[in-house]
Amino acid sequence: MDSLPDVLGAHEYPGRGVLWCTTGDGTSLGAYFLTGRSPASQARTLRRTAEDTLVVAASDTREHDHLRHYVAARQSRQWLVFGNGEQVSTVADRLDAGRR
Repeated sequence: MDSLPDVLGAHEYPGRGVLWCTTGDGTSLGAYFLTGRSPASQARTLRRTAEDTLVVAASDTREHDHLRHYVAARQSRQWLVFGNGEQVSTVADRLDAGRR
C-alpha cells in the first residue's frame, strides 16, 4: 500500500482533500488537508473551535474571504460532515434534525 506522503508528494498541487480510514487498531479516522498555490491561499490555517468545528481561517490579518476561509468539518451528535464552504454547518444541522 502506498503511504499518504508518497501519494500526495507525487503531485505539485494536491489541493484539498478528505481522508477517511481505519487505523491499525480498528479506530476510524477522518482528516482534512489543504494546500495553496497563491500567497493568499497559503496564508491559511486549520483551527478547531470549542464547538467541534474545523475551520479554514486566515493565518494573518486578512479579511474573511468565503472562497478561502470556510468551515471544513463539523462534528455533530451523530455525524461528521466534511466540505469546503458555508454549507457544512447547514448540512450538519439538517442531519441532526433528521432531515436530508
